[in-house]
Amino acid sequence: MKKLIVLLVVVLASTQIFANDKNTKETNKQKLRSEIALLLEKPQIKLDRNEINASIEFVLNIKGEIVILNVDSEKEAVVDYVKNRLNYKKVDSDITRTGNEIFTLRLKVLNPDS
Repeated sequence: MKKLIVLLVVVLASTQIFANDKNTKETNKQKLRSEIALLLEKPQIKLDRNEINASIEFVLNIKGEIVILNVDSEKEAVVDYVKNRLNYKKVDSDITRTGNEIFTLRLKVLNPDS
């Protein structure tokens, strides 16, 4: 009976460990998103529409830098802006422990005149 109780405690404890790991990953992704939002703040891009959408694919290298893989946007100025502002910029060291994960981020650039 003691072995059964010990086994039950171990199973419950391991469940808590894995549950906390997922929460840590989510908070790290939220931190990463916040840091990228700060780096991309206040673009000086002239738009012919009210908004332009872009999709950004990137990885984090071992030095904690953002490495842009692809920026998909119909406006070349947005692509250049994202690459200049993000490529090889350092982020928080806690965030970089995500492994070989490719991140995708949606970006919406709004026209300040509208």
